[in-house]
Amino acid sequence: MEILEILTEQVLVFDGGESILVLDDGRIEALDVAEQGPPGPQGIPGPTGGSALQYLAGIALGGHRMVVLDDAGLAIYADKSIPAHAGKVLGMTTGAANPGELATIQTGGEMTEPSWSWLLNQPIYLGANGLLTQTPPVTGISLIVGFPITATKVFISIKQLIFLI
Repeated sequence: MEILEILTEQVLVFDGGESILVLDDGRIEALDVAEQGPPGPQGIPGPTGGSALQYLAGIALGGHRMVVLDDAGLAIYADKSIPAHAGKVLGMTTGAANPGELATIQTGGEMTEPSWSWLLNQPIYLGANGLLTQTPPVTGISLIVGFPITATKVFISIKQLIFLI
């Protein structure tokens, strides 16, 4: 065990309008070795090759759906038919979240979902209510949000949007 010695310095104390100079030439000694404390809470999971954010859910959110932030800064579903969502799509929810709970939103990189069955030669678009589709939209906003790597894995990559007339 090592003993840590710290020399104290002069301290000027103001006490109700009076100034008191305190001189102390004593030493402070650490008599025990410190130990590491308990681990803190686990952070949000990091996505493969991408990044993730956390925002409070403004509505009940399902997993694997695209979201935007509403005027209060809460996560809600992005929708291709709402012009105000243009340019504001954050990313895809990694799981479900109830209103007021933190929703993890992956902004890029790989995401796998066993129930998906994507066609490999077509991009993935934003649909209604945050849903993903490989059918190009004919009205509203055309926004490619990613592309399939396999039938069950996508690479989230939000591209330039197009307003459809």
